[in-house]
Amino acid sequence: MLAGCGGGGTGTPPGPVPNTAAPSPSSSPGRTTIDSIVTQNYPEAFGVELAIYAGGVLKYAHGYGLRDRGLPDIFPTMPNFWRTLPVDQALNLPRGVLAPDQGTVFELASVSKEFTAAAILLLQQDGKLSTNDLLSKYFPTFPNAGSISLLQLIEHSSGLVDYNNFGTSPDFSAAYDAFLQNGQTDYQPLVDRLAQFPLQFAPGSAYSYSNSNYLLLAIIVTKVSGMPFGTFLQQRIFQPLGMTQTQQGYPSSVVTDFALGYGDVGAGPRRGWQSNLQWLAGPGGLTSTVGDLEKWDRTVRQPGMLFGAQALNAMFAPGPYPQSYGTYAAGWFVSTLEGRPYIWHDGAFEGFQTMNATFPSDGIEIIILTNDGTGLDPYYIVPQLYDIAKTL
Repeated sequence: MLAGCGGGGTGTPPGPVPNTAAPSPSSSPGRTTIDSIVTQNYPEAFGVELAIYAGGVLKYAHGYGLRDRGLPDIFPTMPNFWRTLPVDQALNLPRGVLAPDQGTVFELASVSKEFTAAAILLLQQDGKLSTNDLLSKYFPTFPNAGSISLLQLIEHSSGLVDYNNFGTSPDFSAAYDAFLQNGQTDYQPLVDRLAQFPLQFAPGSAYSYSNSNYLLLAIIVTKVSGMPFGTFLQQRIFQPLGMTQTQQGYPSSVVTDFALGYGDVGAGPRRGWQSNLQWLAGPGGLTSTVGDLEKWDRTVRQPGMLFGAQALNAMFAPGPYPQSYGTYAAGWFVSTLEGRPYIWHDGAFEGFQTMNATFPSDGIEIIILTNDGTGLDPYYIVPQLYDIAKTL
């Protein structure tokens, strides 16, 4: 299994910035410099799609490397833990040595959390729930549910262990087996297993990034809305915003421009087995493109497009536990860069690393989607790209 690592994905947020071969601040900014930043940090073997927008206008977009290295694949030598059909077979994708472009669909990993938190805020805007609700309202028998609020789930201060863990404690392997057996629609085995582990700390007393928080939030969206989580996102967010290339899980319609996930296990790029995006629904599991993410970023900068001012204030209200890289709000990290507001979320899982960054006071968005699961978290190159983006 080629697991992703690092920032805000399904693991821990970024640590200290590594020493990369970046151009010096005195270098002339421009498109050539952008290319240099990307190619210095990502080997050509992996695919990177980068887009920079300012005021909703595309200023730069380019694909680097390969979204598909072509056949033959080496991944059958690895155990298929997920027991999934490879996505190229499931979608009948044409194979070849293919570069990414603006239409390439990537897995978003934990960038998906932006939409899960937004779904909760939309339901609150509708008057159907409150982020002050206790978890016991939706899971009456769950241990300690009477002391955990939805806001604490949103801000990762619930104390819940992470469910996306197999083979070591906390082990959810049996819950995954049951999930497969029930047709991947019933999340109760996960909830039951989660209930067996004690909290890491008293709810509201500390911060600990846990995918379990967003799994439960997605289940609550289903309970309250009366529709599957992915359907709710389609009807309330993706369709109204014209995000036609975004969905929970893999595309249901014909798609040919799809990135395959790779990692480097010491012998160059290798393709891993495809992860189970239904298992990840809530904390991850979305697939999308750079252009669709820009429509989303533009929406959350402007009250009235989809969210009222109150909902957007809640979306970006920092939680109580600041970290060195930012403070978690509602599906976003809120921080500053060069004294300017900097709002972002990254993701890393099974052959993909992603970054969606927006600078609301500048109207700048930097979106980086990669199928490099073991290389540099794109979080680290955003500061360099931001300096150039201001000059484009």
